[in-house]
Amino acid sequence: MFMRQGSAILLLASMLVLLHSGYARKNEHFGDGFSIDLNYPYDEVVKVVQEVANNGTIQGTFEYKGTRDLDGAQTVKSTSAFPAWTERGTVLYKQRPNTLAPENFYATGDSGTVVVRYVVQPIGPNSTRLRIDALFDADTHHGPHPSNGQVENKEFEVISSRIDDLEEQHKKQQQEAVLEQQQAKLEELQADLDRENAKLNAVTAKEQELQKQLEARQNVGGARVRTTSADLKTEPYNKSKTVRALSQGEVVTVLLRTTSWYRVQAADGAQGWVYRLMLEATR
Repeated sequence: MFMRQGSAILLLASMLVLLHSGYARKNEHFGDGFSIDLNYPYDEVVKVVQEVANNGTIQGTFEYKGTRDLDGAQTVKSTSAFPAWTERGTVLYKQRPNTLAPENFYATGDSGTVVVRYVVQPIGPNSTRLRIDALFDADTHHGPHPSNGQVENKEFEVISSRIDDLEEQHKKQQQEAVLEQQQAKLEELQADLDRENAKLNAVTAKEQELQKQLEARQNVGGARVRTTSADLKTEPYNKSKTVRALSQGEVVTVLLRTTSWYRVQAADGAQGWVYRLMLEATR
């Protein structure tokens, strides 16, 4: 009695599993492919897809449990698994031959070739359409077995990740370019500042030289009256007022010297101008 009930339950459970598997299989969308419009330049997308087509791996399917992808894939220029592409754009293919019953393809139970097709089409200056299709071409040639979308999705994940990497690189390059421009501007400003400082230093050096010359003229040293007498004038010309007369041999301090006149100070503190030929330097 119990054995019959147990057998009936087991049979019912098996039927439910089969029904559920059949239902799940019917609701998978085989052959839909994958299509997306990218806000990325056409030439850049083609380069990325070429990298992925040459990476030697088909994502999203496998032969044996415990593995995730198909290694040993290779890029090819054309394949009979897909009809010839007649529209615009770039078409690339990646295939993996000698594959036994790959997962995520419709009704596969024998050996054949997994083929992935990438179609890249320009839309605008910075807009590109990417289409990915995958199928299993059995060696029995009973027709292609389309993917349920897993292969296409996983392949696009690799492409998308690579595009993200490139965008990060572009951002970094842009930031570096901005920093280089800023550095160049700073260097230009520094060069301008250096030139202005050089001019200022030249002016300062000139002022210092003139100051030395002035100090030299203002501190010539001592002098002695060589003539019988010498008039100490208020201004350096003959008709100016005489402060007093200096006697021969009187020693004065020279404060300033011009071509023809010396400004001097007598021992009593009187200051004025004396014609230079009336004086001789003291030793």
